Amino acid sequence: MVFGFTQGLETTDNLDLDPVSLGSTTFTATELSFGLTRQTRLDRFGLLASGILRGVNGPGAESGLDDQTLELSYAREGANASFEATAGYLQTNIAFLEPLDDITDEDGQIDLPSDLNRLDGSGNRERYAAGIALELGREAPLSATFSADYLALRYSDTNDADLFDTDSTEAETELRFRLSPVAVARLGLGYALYEAEDDEQTRRDTARSYAGLNLEVSPILRFDATLGYATIDTREFGVTRESSGVEALLRLERDMPNGAVTAEAEQYVTDDGTIRSLTVGRRLELPRGALSASLGAADSDLGQTEIIGSLAWNQELPRGGFNAQLRRWVDFDQDDGNVLRTALLLDYTHDINTLSSIGLKAGYTITDEIGGSTDRASFTAEYRYALTEDWSLNTGYRYRMREELAEPRAQSHALFVSIGREFRARR
Repeated sequence: MVFGFTQGLETTDNLDLDPVSLGSTTFTATELSFGLTRQTRLDRFGLLASGILRGVNGPGAESGLDDQTLELSYAREGANASFEATAGYLQTNIAFLEPLDDITDEDGQIDLPSDLNRLDGSGNRERYAAGIALELGREAPLSATFSADYLALRYSDTNDADLFDTDSTEAETELRFRLSPVAVARLGLGYALYEAEDDEQTRRDTARSYAGLNLEVSPILRFDATLGYATIDTREFGVTRESSGVEALLRLERDMPNGAVTAEAEQYVTDDGTIRSLTVGRRLELPRGALSASLGAADSDLGQTEIIGSLAWNQELPRGGFNAQLRRWVDFDQDDGNVLRTALLLDYTHDINTLSSIGLKAGYTITDEIGGSTDRASFTAEYRYALTEDWSLNTGYRYRMREELAEPRAQSHALFVSIGREFRARR
């Protein structure tokens, strides 16, 4: 069990991130958290609950309880099967939300929030999420997997009409046939439902089916191929339209003495037409680090050919570490259709001595769509100091920026300081 306590003070010159600031805002934040983990050789249970009580002086928000979080997780591993279930709730005042602070998934890869470019102004945002994953016959000649996920976003008291409630549900099942020690065939079905309380009252049903083959051509060469078909029914203003087509994925990976080389071609169907991409990549294993890069091109039925790619570099340093990621890709947005996204993430830490350290973190995203483009940026410089064995001090500076095409740039500067500690108990 882990009990956490943090007391913070922050002042900012533009809390709402408006093009014209309404004035400076100062607030205190008292955070309490509780975490529980129970683990055996077969299963693991996790619970996390937290909340922040803020006292606000200035424009942009009111005092109250915020950042209410509840997360539950359960996982069980068997000799030839596994099961995992998760559920979570997060309530946040949009004025205090830092969307670029957490833009990576569980694997550490860039994954932008679905409502990233709509999070402006003030109001309340609630996020409900749940998911299950089941795997049977992992090493058997016939195995199966099933997964289902649900995500709901709820907004209240907002001053932005683009913030509307949405529900997303996805489910997928796959059968795997082990044809030989080096070949596995796959058959899969997937379904997704998206509903939005927007002006169009959008409802989008997506059904996918596919067959695939994973083949180890040699000890150093692997080949993956998938061929499928997708049908998308979209209803807006009570009128339904359909888009469908063939989907395919071809991937080659060859091991090298210090990493691997990859080549990938993909085609998949969206509501705004088919997206096609072709990329080649290289992964390098470095002393105390790793470097990977890819470069290619993508196009869709509604746009021109775009250069896409990625770069990821993480490095352990003698007294800290460095992580950098850059990604540019063509994506389908449930609200805006096919868009071109670019995201950059930098994270650096340096240990000054055994008691103190500094951290630098920056994020930048660009979204190009038919109606224009949106740029977001954030930068945080933080100094950490261990006051005692249990108490820590954090202080620093934070910068935020948002800019839309033909709109004035909005930016803010903030200074913050906090002290906190954790109490741990074990039985």
